Amino acid sequence: MGVLEQISLDVAPLITHPKETCNECWGCVRACPVRAIRVVAGHSEVVQDKCVACGLCVTECGRDGHVVRDDTPAVREILRSRRPVVALLASEFIAALYPMTVSQIERGLEMLGFAAIETTLLGEELVAEAYEKLHLRDDILLSMRSTCPVAVNFVRKYFPSLVPALAPIVPPYIAQAKLIREVYAEDVAIVYVSPCFARKDEFRDPQFGGAVNVAIDFTELKRMFDEGADTNQVHRSAVRNSRPSALKEISLTDGFPRQTLVKRNLTDVSVEVARGLDEVDRLLRALMAGEAGPSIIDMLNCEGCLDGPAVSSGLSVFAKRSIEASAREHPGTTHVSTRAMLGVLPSIDSIRSFNAAPVYTPTPTDAQIDEILESGRLTRQTAPDCGACGWTTCVEHAAAVFNAESSWDLCLPLQRALFEEQASVLDAHRDALAESRTLDPGTGLWNKRTFADRLDLELSRHLRYGSSLAVVLLDIDGFGAVNDVAGREGGDLALQLVAERISTSLRATDFPARWTGDQFAVILPGIGKTAAFAAAEKLREVVGGAAYEIVAGGYTGSVSLTASVGVSAASQAIADAHSLLEAADAALHEAMSTGRNRVHLAPG
Repeated sequence: MGVLEQISLDVAPLITHPKETCNECWGCVRACPVRAIRVVAGHSEVVQDKCVACGLCVTECGRDGHVVRDDTPAVREILRSRRPVVALLASEFIAALYPMTVSQIERGLEMLGFAAIETTLLGEELVAEAYEKLHLRDDILLSMRSTCPVAVNFVRKYFPSLVPALAPIVPPYIAQAKLIREVYAEDVAIVYVSPCFARKDEFRDPQFGGAVNVAIDFTELKRMFDEGADTNQVHRSAVRNSRPSALKEISLTDGFPRQTLVKRNLTDVSVEVARGLDEVDRLLRALMAGEAGPSIIDMLNCEGCLDGPAVSSGLSVFAKRSIEASAREHPGTTHVSTRAMLGVLPSIDSIRSFNAAPVYTPTPTDAQIDEILESGRLTRQTAPDCGACGWTTCVEHAAAVFNAESSWDLCLPLQRALFEEQASVLDAHRDALAESRTLDPGTGLWNKRTFADRLDLELSRHLRYGSSLAVVLLDIDGFGAVNDVAGREGGDLALQLVAERISTSLRATDFPARWTGDQFAVILPGIGKTAAFAAAEKLREVVGGAAYEIVAGGYTGSVSLTASVGVSAASQAIADAHSLLEAADAALHEAMSTGRNRVHLAPG
């Protein structure tokens, strides 16, 4: 199982963007290298299936609007247990926790309750040694570095045919964690502290055998220091104990063998180095087109892990390098050869595998592109291709609008023209009024009127291009009992939670709405009745999954809900909005009358 499939369904998404924190600057949309951020109802939203967890949206947002999941509660829970807990720090910890000294960091971790402290240095050397052996094999046509989870996610999603070329070697922190478990006499828990956000999901891969119990990033550790350690005592620990230090001999950053790059000269095209997803993308496209033919690719999302998003983002990579060098050149430090150490350390299993997880994005026809361009007051001939929206050309942006990955809100020339036309009526409440006309205030989903407009548009596409289309109506079974038990406020909160589950289980192109009361409706473009039935069954399971925790209006407790679902698909016999909705409603009533908590498909 690969990096992404292993993540448990009860784990919250790694990066989210609550709409109340969005100031509509769209900087995150432009910065995202894989177009995994879409514009929905005046705010940006992370498309989880497309996201590779690079963290650029987090560092780009000036209002801290993009939120990284907080995993410190799991760390605190482990620290409260009776097991000894090891803090496993990525080797960039000195720059990441600057201006704290090494001794202050150690003291702070001890005060938080950690029994021991390790770094990933030996793990990096172990992994680099494995890469050295791999690079010497004659049967390897192409080997791509796989220590960076962001680069791995990128290949798995956007270059799935190259997945077999990913080096089948565990990342350094996993190697180090396995080594810790071999060396330590006790059954320890291990908390890994990472320079990037993607590791916080990667460590859950079942292939790693639970080597790490919890992974957090350095910003979270800083927060734990601020909240749980006596600052005065920490800063009094200013004297570093003199002790031997392992000399990094085999690896460069994050476990890649320096020997592979040392042998490379300026004219050698057998080894290619790419930093940043834009550069990785260009290299892999050239490789796929036959324009490049390296046998080894060293690829990282950042300029080394030292420049990871959780490593002192306010400092330049040059400053961080200076901080690291200064701290490690402490007078009187004795250096120990890591090659010599690896010869006496226990052997560990360093093998892993990868599965492709391709992202499917529908490609609009030329006629559909022209229609969308027209909706933005453009044609192919008049398109300015200014790039202000984040896409290189207006045609590319129109394709993004087609796939609900963007909207004409991002088109600066169009918005300027609209502003000039409507300057007399614009005021400070314009956006709030627009939102209230399109969204249901109780759930945040689209309202019934907007749903009707969108259904008319999708039916027009169906009739014009012959594309598939289905509609789902969903009713919460016996919802009146929730109001009786939890009160009106508790019932309203329950509907909000149901709406969230529905939204997060749908595709980017689907269109969920509050229909009426405790009923919801969903437009499913591009799929026929068989796939629509499967989607409806998934919705029923999602709504009826874990109990809903309700804290509202003086009521605290949990409620379990189920849903009855009706599905209809557009056809020659069902070709208008009234017929489509009537068929779905009849199917819904059939599901309700035959026992509830089931899906019924309308005939046709």
